Amino acid sequence: MNDSADIKTATNRLQEALRSLEASLTPAISKISTLQTQALDAQSYQREAESFKLDRANLAAQLDEAQSKEAEATARSEQFAAREAEFNTLANDTTRELDAVISQVERALRDAKGTQS
Repeated sequence: MNDSADIKTATNRLQEALRSLEASLTPAISKISTLQTQALDAQSYQREAESFKLDRANLAAQLDEAQSKEAEATARSEQFAAREAEFNTLANDTTRELDAVISQVERALRDAKGTQS
């Protein structure tokens, strides 16, 4: 019976060792589960950060394009203003010349009437 009692004792010891092992592994398993969750969260954050980087790059490109268009519009506006000023100068010069010609024609007509009378 000693063998049977020894087997029972060994079985009880083995079961107690398994319970002890299970109890000591439970916190480790819990920590591993927590770490896996954190790793998944980190991956999610990383994907979100990459998405933000792409969005930022797209927005920067759009801003550069808008600034370029604004600069072009400003340059065109300045060119238009310069041409308008040039046109105004030419119009004023033309008006003065026409006034001078009209005055000469009027004088010539008066002189012609004066000599015919």
